Amino acid sequence: MDPSSRTPARDAKPERLAVDRFWQASLGAANGVPSSLVAALETLGPSLAWTQNPNYRRRPPDATFLDNYGYAVIAGRIDGPPALVVDARLALGVLLLGPRTHYPLHAHPAVEIYYTLTHGGEWWRDDGPWRREPPGTLIHHAPNVRHATRACAAPLLAVYLWRGDLATHAKLTAMDGEPTG
Repeated sequence: MDPSSRTPARDAKPERLAVDRFWQASLGAANGVPSSLVAALETLGPSLAWTQNPNYRRRPPDATFLDNYGYAVIAGRIDGPPALVVDARLALGVLLLGPRTHYPLHAHPAVEIYYTLTHGGEWWRDDGPWRREPPGTLIHHAPNVRHATRACAAPLLAVYLWRGDLATHAKLTAMDGEPTG
């Protein structure tokens, strides 16, 4: 084990958000991906602390976004959102969006990789257009590339991995690239 990694103390019950209501249904809908991954996420589920980007909490993109968006960190920085394992080099976790939720255009300096777990998610990045990606797809976003995600009729669940600048939170961007929050 890397000496910079350690398991943090977990005395308190993890925080839950409104989006957590989609957790079990999204795990049940995770077809076409390794069942061992789904089983591991089911096991970790009760220990996950759901959180939201503070930039979005200050200025939500729409009235329902915060009830339908959240992520939980499995491994991440000690000074970041609550993680099950601390690692200064990467952020690993899950993104969950409720049905018909649009995660608007945003950018950040970290490299980001998603591994899709559910059907019906759509993904966009600077080179456009929107793409519907099946479970088991790897999606790569280079640093500072504008990208967006949306769930269709069902919740969207994806595993994410960030490398690089982990301290800088994503910021929503306008279509012309100007930050909006």
